[in-house]
Order: sequence, then structure tokens, then C-alpha cells
Amino acid sequence: MKKLLLLFICLSTLCAYSQYAEEDVLNYIDNYSKLAVQSMRTYKIPASVKLAQAIYSSNAGQSKVAKEARNHFGLLCNAEYQGEQYYETSDRSGNCYRTYNTVAESFQDHNIFLTTRPRYESLFQLAPTDYRAWANGLQACGYSINPEYAQRLINIIEKYTLTRFDKQGLQQNQENEVAEPLPVKQEVAEPKAVEQKPVETRTETAVVTSTPKHEKNKQKANKQEEQKQQVVPQTRNTYNNDVEPDTIINGIEVYIQRGKRPSAAAAGNKPIITMNVFTAKPNEYKVSYFPYTKRDVYENNKIKFVIAQKGETYAKIARETQLMESDLRYYNDAFDEYEPIEGEVVYLQMKNTKSDVSYHKLEMADSFRYLSQKYAIQLKILTKKNQQPAEGFTVGSLICIDCK
Repeated sequence: MKKLLLLFICLSTLCAYSQYAEEDVLNYIDNYSKLAVQSMRTYKIPASVKLAQAIYSSNAGQSKVAKEARNHFGLLCNAEYQGEQYYETSDRSGNCYRTYNTVAESFQDHNIFLTTRPRYESLFQLAPTDYRAWANGLQACGYSINPEYAQRLINIIEKYTLTRFDKQGLQQNQENEVAEPLPVKQEVAEPKAVEQKPVETRTETAVVTSTPKHEKNKQKANKQEEQKQQVVPQTRNTYNNDVEPDTIINGIEVYIQRGKRPSAAAAGNKPIITMNVFTAKPNEYKVSYFPYTKRDVYENNKIKFVIAQKGETYAKIARETQLMESDLRYYNDAFDEYEPIEGEVVYLQMKNTKSDVSYHKLEMADSFRYLSQKYAIQLKILTKKNQQPAEGFTVGSLICIDCK
């Protein structure tokens, strides 16, 4: 009798999750479909199924567990889980839910949940476009005790034509897509389409190739925004002894150590960028907990980060933290061929929208990306708060970080 009562309670809870307003579902799809597409590209989980699971489990983002714990898949605590716990007081089952800092973390934990448990291995033998087989397979593997679970997923997928996101997930060569608009790339000069030999840099050997025509057109279209993003204060050029660039991105030499720049003779007419990069030492920041890595993790403005080691890439750090490389690059506004230098801060979460710092006084080669990393505040927030004046920013200009 107790088992039947418990089953009834669980089914009642699951059925309650399946009730939501049409507008809530449409908003949810707009906000999180791109996370589902990224999951498909990296983990081979159909985007349509992933999105349907999230909509169903989170009540289209309206359940208390989704709102208060950012848990959109109803994943429960277990012996392996050491993070924060959440108990939904109106949930009579007394379940302990996992808590996340962002919805993106919930999606990522769900990716790991499906890909690391042997009972779900059979799902990955199915065609990624066969959403019906996946829905029935999830139920057969015991993902949910609701006997109507598979059909509910199928109904959601078909009602909202979620299979359109599966097509996006199969297009591996599309630009990275995430849950929020991507910041514009930080280039200040259009590279020339010339072939160069591989150049050894501080981060790794970067092979520079000619720029495709469609990329050139895109760079031209974004030129004004790109110049706004690169906040290099106007001052007279100062040159040190001849030095090697830290890296080369699309034919542009990039110098990312403070005060580092080639001599005038060495620079010639080559396109170069000098920019500061935010680095940290282990003893400078509070140690933090991150369940998916054995690396030392720290915290800046309540955002978790690791410190890049010499020669590391975003791909390597992503593997060691069980994150997607595309997510890491998005969190850190790092695109194209850019890789972190030794000591550079690499955030494991979306940066904050607020800061305790009001203003920053610009120094030579400070950029919006540098300020975004230094204060762990989102780049789009900074650019929105600081409209570049006609005369440009100069050394000593005050940049609003979180001014009132």
C-alpha cells in the first residue's frame, strides 16, 4: 500500500510539471534552444529531446525547483553529488534536488548524467534524428517512472516542431550558438589574405591561413562594433626591444603582456594589437568548490575560475572541467584562434551582471574584454553602460563597471 501511495505521489508531481502556459513554452524555447543545440553537437543528445525534457521537467522554467535551484531536469542529489541541495517544500516526496548557479550548468550536468551512466549507453546507438526512439528509450532505461513520459516528450516535440533544432545540431560547422547573444569579436583591423608559415607563440603554435571571402565580408559588416569593443586608450606609441608576438589571430600579431610591443622597425606596416590580459595567482583569490574537476578552482565576484597553465588550450581546460569548449570560450569572450596564456583567468560560469567596483581608470592597452575578465562582469553589460565618445577613450578615462 505504501509503494502504491509513493508511486501516486511521484506521478502526481510529474503530472503537475507537465502543466504550463503556451507563452511560457514559447519563451523557454527562445531562451534555451541554443543550449540544446550545443548539447547535440558535443554530446550527440538530440536537441529536440533535450529541450522537451527540460520543458517537461521544469514546467517550462516555471517550477519552483527551476526558479530557485536553476535545476531544469529534476536531477536529484546522490552519493556523488557534493554541491548545494534544495528541498521543494510543496513536493511531498521530500526529494533533494541539485542546485546550480546558472541554467547552463543544469544543462551541462544533464549532459554528463546521460553520457556517463551505463544504463543510457543504448540511447547513443540510436539515430540522433529519431526523437521517437530516444523518447521511448529514455523511458525504457528508467529515466522516469511516469508511464506516459515518452509520449509526453513526443507530444511536446511535435506540437512545437522542436525537430528544427536537430537540424541545427547536425550542422557542425555553424558558428557557436549559446543561450544569449554572442559578443562581437575583438579585432581592430581587417587582416590581409596572405599565407604565413606556422608561428610559435607563448600559448601554442598558431597556423595562420588566408581569410575566406565570407569572413572578410562579416568583418567589414561588424567593423564599427569591433572598434567599440577594443577600448585601447589613445596615446603615443612606445616601443620596447624586438619581441615575439604572444599569438597570431587571422594574421594579426597580438601582444598581450602589459608594456610588451615590438620596435618600430620590427613592426613595420604589419597589423598588430596590444592588449592587456587578466591573470591571477593562486594565493590572490578565495578557493571555491566545483564538482566536475580535480583542478584548483577559485572565485572572483562570486564567479568560479581556474588559472591557465603554460601551453594549455580552452579545449584542454574544457575536458578537465567537464564543460564544452564553446561554453568556455563564450564565458570568457574568447573566439577564433585565441588561447589563454600562462596565468590567465578562465571562468567556468557566465560572468556576473553586478560588481562592487564602480569605476575603472583606463591604462594603456586596457580593453572591454580585459575589464570584463578583471571584474568578472559580463562584456555586454560593460559595452551597454559605456558608449564610446567621439574622441575615443584615453588613458585615465573612467569606465563605468557598476556605477550608480
